[in-house]
Amino acid sequence: MTRAEVQLAGMGEIVQARGAGVIGCIGLGSCVGTLLFDPRTHAAALAHVMLPEAHEQDAMRLPGKYATTALPMLLRLLDASPVNASRLRAVLIGGGELFQNRSQALRIGERNVETLHRLLRELRIGVAFEHTRGTTGCSFEFDVATGWIRVRAVGAAAIERDLAAALGIQRRAA
Repeated sequence: MTRAEVQLAGMGEIVQARGAGVIGCIGLGSCVGTLLFDPRTHAAALAHVMLPEAHEQDAMRLPGKYATTALPMLLRLLDASPVNASRLRAVLIGGGELFQNRSQALRIGERNVETLHRLLRELRIGVAFEHTRGTTGCSFEFDVATGWIRVRAVGAAAIERDLAAALGIQRRAA
């Protein structure tokens, strides 16, 4: 994967790809890269979620900013209703706590991850891969065509995983 071909979701933004392409996020600290994949249409939509709950009209302008508005928007982009959302698979990256000794109210990363898990459970969407929490920032790239993901955490070796089976991607026989 080369940097030039990666479509990045900036803070609060949403990107999508259908059939091919590489999507990802850089600089995830307490934010969570929240990706939904539809194996039926081979499409993915990704939100760079910053906060757990929507606040006022900012949610209308940047629905990807909040867990509670990002998931409904990702469903819409993938043409999935809450009724048939269980066919989708989720990937969650980030949600770290870069600053220790914070009060529970300030533990944004943990609250983001907990909120996303609750919402995904309610929609019956399984999590195919998760690299959350921790104390360092990270970035990731996901190849929609192959199901390969590369996660880079600060100060650690990159993690690469083939998620094709977990995502329900059917490989063609060679």
